[in-house]
Amino acid sequence: MGGIAAWVVTHWGLEETDNAQVQAHLTEIASRVPGTITRVLVQDDQAVSAGQLLVQLDDREGRAQLAQAEADLLQARREAGAMAAQAGSSASTAAAAESQAFADQLAARSELGRAEVDLRRLEALAREGGVSQQEADRARAAYSKAQAAFSSSEATRQTAQAREGQVGVDVQKAGAARARITQAQAALARQRLELAYTRIVAPSAGRIGSHAAEPGRQVLPGQPLMTLVGLVPWVEANFKETQLTALRPGQPAEVRIDAWPDRQLRGQVIGIAPASGARFALLPPDNASGNFTKVVQRVTVRIALDPQQIQGLPLVPGLSASVRVRRR
Repeated sequence: MGGIAAWVVTHWGLEETDNAQVQAHLTEIASRVPGTITRVLVQDDQAVSAGQLLVQLDDREGRAQLAQAEADLLQARREAGAMAAQAGSSASTAAAAESQAFADQLAARSELGRAEVDLRRLEALAREGGVSQQEADRARAAYSKAQAAFSSSEATRQTAQAREGQVGVDVQKAGAARARITQAQAALARQRLELAYTRIVAPSAGRIGSHAAEPGRQVLPGQPLMTLVGLVPWVEANFKETQLTALRPGQPAEVRIDAWPDRQLRGQVIGIAPASGARFALLPPDNASGNFTKVVQRVTVRIALDPQQIQGLPLVPGLSASVRVRRR
């Protein structure tokens, strides 16, 4: 009777499970570009910091392509400068020619009007005998000359207007040259990024595991080279669905790791899975087909551990654990 009372005292208000494991973030380290490994700077179980170089790929081809991209950008800028200068010169020349042609046409029109007035006056005087026919002929020749000059000025102005059309073409060429600068800048940025990818670095702090990188090995994008294990472990406990009514985020938890059964670790519920484990399985069960046997479902609950208690404790993912959560 006393044993039953002791069990009630120690287990009252607790939900417990021994279906639990230590977990941590596992990040597969892989290359983003194809290449050949030239250096491997880490070993299994080595601690690394965020941004630390792990693997170096052969970057000679990448550096050559980067130099080519830099040269292409320089050439594009020079061509754009030349096109811009040509467009500016064409615009200035066309504007000056248009102004000059307009002024010449005004002068030719004025001269033509004066020559026409003189011709009519002298022809009238010649019919009345006031002037000689020779003077009238000279006035007629001056009028013809003025007409030719006016026609020439009109042609000159049309030529000046045609130059304005060429200015538009030069401006479009200058715009295309500026677009080539943008393309060359994008190509240069891409080559710099490709070159940076030859340095494979740690995305975060952790420890190296599942090391498979060796110098001289050919790698492809996405091919795993090693695994980075995070430094902050937690526990994932699978509780029965009948225990969920008593579980809430923020509840205190007691955790025992099978590797250290005499140590009790403090924890706290920080999350409850949005679906049962069966729903996340590769082949979820279909209860609507065939004979149905009811199975108690398990729901994963994440437990955060007290960082002071686990400091220096070699908790690695996969260790078995038992969890008790105290109701509130």
